[in-house]
Amino acid sequence: MKMRAAVVREIDQLTIEEVLLDPPQPYELLVRIRAAGVCHSDLHTYRGELRAVPPLVLGHEGAGVVEAVGADVTKFKPGDRVMVNWVPSCNSCPTCLHGQPNLCERLPGTTFQALLPDGTTRLKTLDGLTLKHYLSSATMAEYAVIDQAGAILIADDVPFDVAAVTGCAVMTGIGAVINTAGVEPGSSAAVFGCGGVGLSAIMGCKLAGCYPIIAVDVMESKLVFARQMGATHTVNARETDAIDALKKLTRLGPDYVFDSVGSSTTIGQVLKAVRPGGAATVMGMHAIKIDVPISAGALVAQNKKLLGSFFGSGRPHTDLPMLVELYRAGRLPLDDLITKRYALDELPQAFADMEGGNVARGVIIFGD
Repeated sequence: MKMRAAVVREIDQLTIEEVLLDPPQPYELLVRIRAAGVCHSDLHTYRGELRAVPPLVLGHEGAGVVEAVGADVTKFKPGDRVMVNWVPSCNSCPTCLHGQPNLCERLPGTTFQALLPDGTTRLKTLDGLTLKHYLSSATMAEYAVIDQAGAILIADDVPFDVAAVTGCAVMTGIGAVINTAGVEPGSSAAVFGCGGVGLSAIMGCKLAGCYPIIAVDVMESKLVFARQMGATHTVNARETDAIDALKKLTRLGPDYVFDSVGSSTTIGQVLKAVRPGGAATVMGMHAIKIDVPISAGALVAQNKKLLGSFFGSGRPHTDLPMLVELYRAGRLPLDDLITKRYALDELPQAFADMEGGNVARGVIIFGD
């Protein structure tokens, strides 16, 4: 079938064009995409800064309606409303069975290479160029073929845009707080970087009962969003030394500090900022391709913990439905996280707004 999609034929070359999508195979679904989140990971991939390389169709946050199912699909049927799970784990390798499906052993050779879980692709351009599916998803398109492990059922009262962002930003941020760091109620916390993931971490800190919750960023516009999502204090790191400010607010530093940027600068900062005996958790991926020096003294002499959190240490088939239920119960203000909606043709503007700090989270809307 023909459809419109966000295509990266080469690094730094983005087009919105018609492409061809093959039908789903036995264990796959054809999903009509209704909403796709705009994430920094998509921008990093477009620029060649992550493992997956072009040519590919962008997008991994998504939600929509099942249009068709493969012959061996048993858990879904046409008409089902689903959110996309871009971590389609096998649930049978030793790592999955150990309770870490976010680190499934088949992901590096398939999903992280922008292939479907069977190692193939269903996409190509009209002139015959094979396209890959970014993170086994390719949701910045009118339709997507995904493995049945890459879909989660959602209730009729859950908006597609909310479901889309829950599948990555919200899971990554809240999961880092709840799953990775295991934050205790009454603890103090700080979050460096107030994009979609950082704002989700702030929501997670509020959900966990933290006080104070301190947001750190270099853009005042993002700190405004942070206060709206639950931050009790804010620090503009462009104007103030963030580490000194955090220590003044918490005496020795927060019990927990979260880094949604993950740059060579912020990783060192969050380790310095957390109190002796506290935990610094890195969930951002800006420095994923480089080695970052850290203080051995902070780890040993001050007994600090430096934790890594990929996809919020998430177990998608249990954690994503849980987050959706918390939203439905009014415990997570996810509607407020989405501050602008775009048409597919407006994707370049969506990326620019994200980098400029003009949005908390942007979402591409398809159809009515």
